[in-house]
Amino acid sequence: MTTYRRRFLQLAGAAAAGLAAPRLALAETYPTHAVRVIVPFTAGGPTDLFSRLLAGKLSEQMGQRFYVENVGGAGGNIGAGRAAQAAPDGYTIFIDGANYVINQSLFRQVPYDPFKSFDPVTIAVTS
Repeated sequence: MTTYRRRFLQLAGAAAAGLAAPRLALAETYPTHAVRVIVPFTAGGPTDLFSRLLAGKLSEQMGQRFYVENVGGAGGNIGAGRAAQAAPDGYTIFIDGANYVINQSLFRQVPYDPFKSFDPVTIAVTS
């Protein structure tokens, strides 16, 4: 086989695989069950309000239930600790302000590492 023909067949195979890959990715749907949204403050505050608005829109768009779980206490440390212990499967979302980073300097011990325990997704709200 000539080098040009071999290269052409390799590129054609790669192109065919590239066309099939999106179809394979569509077979996996997310979410397949309810998603928990952890807010480390009690109900009624601005973080809770935003989280409920976001959960409602995500439920509409994704076709699955997104529910808010308020876990208040210790300046947000209890809720952040619970979020840090959740399985990293995408079925737990943690919504918080900057305090989960600042709490490292305010409290003697916190149940999470602000840099290793969480994977940031987006900056949803700024003020």
